[in-house]
Amino acid sequence: MNIMYGECTWEDIDQAVKENYILVLPAGAIEQHGPMLPIDTDSRLAERWAIEGALEAKEKFNVKVLVMPLLTYGQSCHHMNFPGTISLRFETYIAVLSDILREVIRHGFKKIVVVNGNGGNDTSIQVAMYKIMEELALQGLHAQIYNFEHYSNPDIKKGLEAIEKGLIPEGQMAIHASRPETAETLADRKHLVKIEKMIKPLLKMNKEPNYAWRTDELTETGAFGDPSLATEELGNAYWQLWREAISKYLLAISNNEI
Repeated sequence: MNIMYGECTWEDIDQAVKENYILVLPAGAIEQHGPMLPIDTDSRLAERWAIEGALEAKEKFNVKVLVMPLLTYGQSCHHMNFPGTISLRFETYIAVLSDILREVIRHGFKKIVVVNGNGGNDTSIQVAMYKIMEELALQGLHAQIYNFEHYSNPDIKKGLEAIEKGLIPEGQMAIHASRPETAETLADRKHLVKIEKMIKPLLKMNKEPNYAWRTDELTETGAFGDPSLATEELGNAYWQLWREAISKYLLAISNNEI
C-alpha cells in the first residue's frame, strides 16, 4: 500500500483501517526563522521527519503506517511581530486538529501519532488530544492519540548529545532558528539558506523569562543560539537521528509497548 494517505483511494483507506494501520500526522508552522531560513522551516521538518520515519518503520520493521497530509499552519504567537508569520489562534488550531482527529477515528483508525515540528504547537496539541479522549470516553469509544515528544523524546535527546559531543557550544539559548534547524535546512534545501546571514545574534536576555514572551523581546533577528556553527554534514546526522527515533517510536506503538 502507498505510504502517503493523500495518495490512497477510499478503498485503500478502508483496507488500512481493517489492517489496523497507524496514522502519522505531521504538524508544522509558517513562522519566521531568522534572516537566514525560510518561513516554512518547521513544516518541512515535520513532513520529512514523518515520511522518513514512517518509511524506515515500514521497510525495517514491517510496521503498517500511513502518513497524512501535512498540517501546514500552526500556533506561532511568539513570532507574530515578524513579517511572514501566519499564526492560527489557539481555539482555531485546537478546533482544526480536533476535527482531523475526529474524522480519522470516525473512519475507524485507532492509533494516530502527531509528529510536531513546532514547539509553539505543543500546548494546543495536548489540549486537542485530551479533548478527543474525553469525547470518546463519553461515547464509550477508544482510540490512542500520541504526540511524538519532539526534542524531549529520549532517543532524540540521547542522539543529540552524541552528535554534538565535542562541538563548540552555541553559547546562548538555542530554542529557535539555531544550529540544528539551520544544519538540517543546509542538508535538505541549501539553496534556500542565506548563508551570509548565518550570524550569531545578540540576544536581549540570557534566559527565557517566566512570563508569556514574544520572540522580538529576546532577539532582534528572530534567531537564537549560533546558526553560524551549522554545517551540511551535521544536518545529515540530525536527519538520520530523527528517522531512526521516529521509526523506533512507531515500532513500539505497533507492538503495544507504549
